[in-house]
Amino acid sequence: EEIEQLFFEEDDFFPSLELTYMMDNDMQFRLNMSQTTIRPDLRDVSVTFFIDPLTEFLVRGTPLLQSSKLDNVDFRWEWYREAGNNVSVGLFYKDMEAPIESVQSPAQDGPPLIRIANAESGEVYGVEVEFLQDLAFIGDGIWDNLFTTGNITISDSEIVLDRQNIVEQTGVSAAITNVERRMTGHSQYVLNMQLGYDSDNGEHSASLVYNVFGERILIPGIDGFDDNFEQPFHSLDMVYKYYPDFNSTVTLRVQNILGEDREIEFNDTLLRSETRGTGIRLSYKYDF
Repeated sequence: EEIEQLFFEEDDFFPSLELTYMMDNDMQFRLNMSQTTIRPDLRDVSVTFFIDPLTEFLVRGTPLLQSSKLDNVDFRWEWYREAGNNVSVGLFYKDMEAPIESVQSPAQDGPPLIRIANAESGEVYGVEVEFLQDLAFIGDGIWDNLFTTGNITISDSEIVLDRQNIVEQTGVSAAITNVERRMTGHSQYVLNMQLGYDSDNGEHSASLVYNVFGERILIPGIDGFDDNFEQPFHSLDMVYKYYPDFNSTVTLRVQNILGEDREIEFNDTLLRSETRGTGIRLSYKYDF
């Protein structure tokens, strides 16, 4: 009977249009306009409790959850240069109807209970820069084998929630503090950078990867309390691979070299901290 309640069927039409203008053999502009949808997964529409693997908080789905509809506009400039080097800059905007969001259920003992519900509307907009550049222009020698690549995204978002509609949808009180706020899990900036090395004989490769994201809402606030934010996590990882022969690969991984802790803050007060430590893994793979 519970499984039957999870059944839903949707038919819709999602048009898209993409235009590309090529200035020359190396440079082009792209414009994309489309309509898409985000459908809830089975956990989101089930009344069964589950533990969020990211936050380890208890989450319960909502059978009345609706799919979200999105209008998307993306404009991108791309420049493809010699030796595979490239750079691109993109602007994007997304207008959302009934975005799927997390809300907190009040009057719970212990860890927060998170419910899944539809907001009224939402939007996301921003700019993204991507690039790949070898370092041979610095000089001869090892510089010929080094390259750097990465991307940075700067964006903002806003959703509008209706307390009464969420109460009717979830069946529980929803004393949401901020009915207009950023989307749950959205960071205003994300940076990914990589310094890579490939040997001339193809036997060695290495990469040093740095990632960081801006603070993001993990637990929406209720009863007048503000939202709880996950603080930026600076990740620095190293991967080295050695190919002694055609069939073998030796891999050395060092993760979280900086030894960062994952922290969640509430009103500038530390709510929860998770120590991840630095991980080292050495592996050998042989392909028969």
